[in-house]
This record gives sequence, structure tokens and C-alpha cells, in this order.
Amino acid sequence: MTALDLGLIRKTAGGAPQGRSATYSLDRMTALQLARRTVIFTVDAAGIESLVDAAREDIPGLTTNETVLSMVNHNPDIFWAIARRDRFNIVAPRGEGFLAALPLTHEGTRRLIDGRLNTKKPELQYIARQSERPAGIYVWAIHAKGSMAAGIPLVLQKFSAPLYRGVSIYSRPITKEGLRVLEPLGFTPGAHYDGLFTPNLQMFDRSGDLPVTNVARDPVTVEVVRSMDEMTRVIAIRGAVYMGEQRCPFEEEFDGNDFSATHLICHKDGEPVGCMRIRYFAGFAKLERLAVRCGSRAVSSAWAPANWCFRISTMSRSSWKPRSIRRASPSMTIPM
Repeated sequence: MTALDLGLIRKTAGGAPQGRSATYSLDRMTALQLARRTVIFTVDAAGIESLVDAAREDIPGLTTNETVLSMVNHNPDIFWAIARRDRFNIVAPRGEGFLAALPLTHEGTRRLIDGRLNTKKPELQYIARQSERPAGIYVWAIHAKGSMAAGIPLVLQKFSAPLYRGVSIYSRPITKEGLRVLEPLGFTPGAHYDGLFTPNLQMFDRSGDLPVTNVARDPVTVEVVRSMDEMTRVIAIRGAVYMGEQRCPFEEEFDGNDFSATHLICHKDGEPVGCMRIRYFAGFAKLERLAVRCGSRAVSSAWAPANWCFRISTMSRSSWKPRSIRRASPSMTIPM
């Protein structure tokens, strides 16, 4: 169900050159290019009803407000409002157009292809929830006239998130303009899924754009702390080990030197298990606050932060050559 400006969106998209893949034609419409004139955002129930009511003048047979609200209540990512950037006000956001897309489950996508899905009043059991990976995405309704059409690719780019990668997008335009408008975005006539085919839908095939599989990683890693998120992990480990297990006073453990030191954090299978810090002085470096969580002290992660501290300390200045180590709990000193 579409009502939009064909000429404008073709001008915005720049056309899809022959011989180029659908993926390329969608990727070339960057958010920076399109956001110069439009913005997309979510709206409340009153805003949805207002936009759907306005769309009924251009889209015959549009579903009821109650159905739309039911779908959005099930998955808030279904409905996106579109507005001109120069008219957008965050205090009172008001849409001038919208795009609604249904994330479908496996059975919902099968029913869409074979014609059994009631797209005017879909059953919630065939609609994926917000955190659930859909099997297919159906462009349910578009009302984007004039410059609002430039916001359509912005909404479609929302489906480039990792959760939606490799999920194909389907549409069933009911107007001549709608039949042709999605071509510059990479849609082609005819749709298929799970061995089924229909000539009555348009499809943007993204089956080749599968999610990147997790690369096998070393179960024990040590990295330099570079963010506050990683620093909070260091504080949590030291608090558990020194304050929790050893009853060390807070003022002694957190001595005010943490933000003038280099910190290392050790992860085992992605879980933070150990940490250590390095403080540099004129002729030596101190390796301090080595802490390893109780359950990880019997494995290789126990001394991993210390090993890295030695490496970093000796690499920090090419002239530094550690000659001896003086152990002092809970720190070590490397004379230079």
C-alpha cells in the first residue's frame, strides 16, 4: 500500500545503473545524503492514528487504526514517521508521512509468499518481536508524498542492523507508482522464500548478506583499558578480590592513582577475570594491583595480566632494560 512521489525518490536515489547489484543500489543512498531534507522517528499512539487517518485519503482499503496500534504494541520497530528536517521539533514531534514494515516469522513469511497471510489484519503469532530475528520483512504501508519520499531509504537502512542482516524485504505496491518506486532501491518483481515463489510481490533479496559468523578467539585475552566501561570492570574485579575477599579498606585499595596509571584487563571467554596497573616513575615502573577472580586463579589467565605488564613496561621506552624485580604485595617494582 503506497502513496508517494515517484519522481522525487528516483531523483534522490539517483537511479540504479544497469549491471549493478541490488545491494549496491541501496548502499549508495547514504543516510548523510538523504538526511539533509528528512528525518525519521517513532511516535506515540495519537501520532500513529493521525498519520494513518491522513493516509486513508490516498490509500484505499487501509487497515484500521486498532490493527496498526496492535502491531506496534507487539513490535515498536514496525512504524516510522517521516518529517522534513526543517519542520522537526523534538519537543512536539509531528510526522508528515510514514512507513510501516512487518518483521515476519518463518511461518509468517511462508504465508506471505503463498498468499495465506492476511496483510490487512495480520495475526500476531506471525509477527516477530523487537528482539527476535525475523525470517522476512514486509513493507506493510507507505504514505510519503512529495519530499517525504526521501525518508523511505532511511527507514530501510534501519534494517541493516546485525539483527536483520541477510533478511530479505518484500513489498506489494497497489498503485502504478508504487509498483515502480522501489526499483531504484534494489527491489525486483517476483518473490521467493523457502522453496515458494510468487509473481505478485516485489523483493529486495538480501540472502547473500548473511550475518558475520563469530571468529574463534583466544579464550584468554589481555588488553589495555581504553574506556570507562573497561575501567568499571577493573574496579569491579579489584573490589571483589581486595575488598570482598581480603577485607582491604576502600581508601587503601583505591588510592587516587588509578587515573594516572596504565591499566590492563584480562578476559576469559569474554568474561572479565583479572586486571593489573602500571605506574611509571623517573627510573622505574611499578606493577601494582594484580587481581584475579577466585574461579580463574588455577588457569593461564591468573598471570596473563602480569606477563603483559612486563611486555608493556619494557617496550614503553627502548632504553628501559629491567635488571631485577622486587616483590611487594600487592605491587612489583621494576628498576630501570
